[in-house]
Amino acid sequence: MEKQNIKLAAEEKLEVYWATIGYINGLNRSSEIKAGLIISFYGLLLGVVFQLGTGIDSNLELNVFLLIVLLIFIFFVSRSIYFSFKCFLPQIETKFDKNMFFFHDVVTHFGPISRFSGEFMDLLDDEEKLYGQLGEQIYVISLIASKKFSDVNNSVRNLVYSFIPLLVCVIAIVIENFL
Repeated sequence: MEKQNIKLAAEEKLEVYWATIGYINGLNRSSEIKAGLIISFYGLLLGVVFQLGTGIDSNLELNVFLLIVLLIFIFFVSRSIYFSFKCFLPQIETKFDKNMFFFHDVVTHFGPISRFSGEFMDLLDDEEKLYGQLGEQIYVISLIASKKFSDVNNSVRNLVYSFIPLLVCVIAIVIENFL
């Protein structure tokens, strides 16, 4: 079977670009939603822990073991919250060529609106340069999506790790006070 070389028309290429941008933006939003849910969960969890902590009989003594376990719990919670917040603050990559589709470059490199508009019209007339810049933009937002996904994974991992010292702390308190 012979392979056919099918060329896309200009409009079809733009459709592929916008579909790719939409897909990557969906991944970015998904990461941000997950990070927001993790932060919300910690808000609820810490609210319950503080509520229970203030309602527990005051004869509870923090021994060295409980203090160490509590510090380990706080360590994992802090790391998880850090990675969740990091997901909302992507770093602007400035090491790439200037791109007319990158908001930061538009306002910092291409001068006043009249200059930008003229250069943008020139870009639209040069298909090779246009598709090159569109491809670069896909790469940059993919890089951002990848970093956000990594941050969310680190946040979830630390969320899971935080349950271990929390569970150990609860079991130690139950054993100390009720057995």
